[in-house]
Amino acid sequence: FAREVIALIPEFLDKPNVLGIGEIGLNKNSRNELTILEEHIALAEKMNQLILVHTPHLEDKLKGTKLIIDAIKRNGRISPGRVLIDHVEEHTVKVVLDAGFWAGMTLYPETKCTPQRAADIIEQYGTERLWINSAGDWGHSDPLAVPKAQQEMRRRGHREETIRTISFDNPRKFLGQSGKFAV
Repeated sequence: FAREVIALIPEFLDKPNVLGIGEIGLNKNSRNELTILEEHIALAEKMNQLILVHTPHLEDKLKGTKLIIDAIKRNGRISPGRVLIDHVEEHTVKVVLDAGFWAGMTLYPETKCTPQRAADIIEQYGTERLWINSAGDWGHSDPLAVPKAQQEMRRRGHREETIRTISFDNPRKFLGQSGKFAV
């Protein structure tokens, strides 16, 4: 039903609370998923929308992240600064940032990117085009993961400016590109 869903997306894009197209991306890194991702990217470009991309949950996360980056670059008309590639981890954050994209760290209590791992990544890569967010989804998650990451950063001696940048200013800057987002 992927194409049927894509055909419905434009009717939602004019809604005042729609900031872009997403969460699009890959899960199993299959050719079919990649084809649909490319169609999502083309629609976002045509409609001048921000893009939020999901990276795979698999051990092939790095491969999937590279496939996503290549698909966006192949489009040729998408500014990397208007794309957030989410669910980055230690082994994928550099490739995302080096390509000029925004990198999101969705925090979970035990798996994927924990508040402690996020603090490690911030210490290694800084705060430019990087943000933290939490999830309340199908797996074990913690909607309070962002405040817990902020506390972890305070415990490690990070400045309040750094904590605010990663958890508020950067998301506001990215989402503000939509023209519909206001704090």
